[in-house]
Amino acid sequence: MDPARQTLALHGKSFWFASRFMERRDADDAARLYMACRELDDLADQELPDQYQNERARDRLINIRREIQARRGHDPSSLNLLDLSARRGVDLDAATAMIDALIRDVDQPAMIETEAELIDYCYGVAGTVGVMMCAVIGARPEASAYAVDLGIAMQMTNIARDVLEDAAQGRRYLPGEWIDHRSATQLATSHQEDHAPVAAAVERLLKLSETYYVSAADGFRYIPRRNRRAIRVAAEVYRGIGRRLARSNHAWHEGRVFVPMRGKLWLATRTLAGQGEIHAPGRARHDAALHRHIAHRPGADAGLSESS
Repeated sequence: MDPARQTLALHGKSFWFASRFMERRDADDAARLYMACRELDDLADQELPDQYQNERARDRLINIRREIQARRGHDPSSLNLLDLSARRGVDLDAATAMIDALIRDVDQPAMIETEAELIDYCYGVAGTVGVMMCAVIGARPEASAYAVDLGIAMQMTNIARDVLEDAAQGRRYLPGEWIDHRSATQLATSHQEDHAPVAAAVERLLKLSETYYVSAADGFRYIPRRNRRAIRVAAEVYRGIGRRLARSNHAWHEGRVFVPMRGKLWLATRTLAGQGEIHAPGRARHDAALHRHIAHRPGADAGLSESS
């Protein structure tokens, strides 16, 4: 199996499943983009055996950023992204924005305090991927803001799913103002008195993600038909993770939930039959208010900013 598709199959099971519904050439390049983003994310995880190696990983992130800005380089991740840009038109400004977000997460492990910070973080590590993916799947330029929404929605699902796991690594992505500023350490110990208030925050996060999933659905019309099916399936499957968490009464303290293969097949079948649960509201234009905190970022809707 191609290394990129192998990486996708191993680490991005929901995307791997959905990629089966894409045009083969586009699926291959989507896997290459996923592999590049996964490599960057791994460098930012800071889970190497010693501090020296972690510092080297951070230095490599900075070097990749430099090479992407220069539009030439030697690092395999740089070369992968530069190739995708040359062949498919992948937005390298979005790639740079992603790396910036990852470097910030290394330098100051996330202790997000406000909803605005949450949106900014989700854009940086996932909305940017949506922007880059637009070129690979042949989406029209109008799709960009909606792709940001899908990335944000999926990242919110990730955060809701991984509260306990992230806390064990010293990271807290739930806004502090939602949970009485509980620390990552408090979440990691998962005392009984923390279960209900944090579950309420997880519920709030999943409801917020719904706003972005629904907005993203308005942009599906800008994607070529076959690839549109794949993106719909990916959205429904990923949203399904949050739905399973909701059915457990948002029991974040019990660890990760996932959608098994039979669940993915059921969601895909319903989606392809036109019975998916994410319904586009049919707005003529993107809701700029959703990007109020990120209006200045590559691919985002610049129609409304925090200063306006």
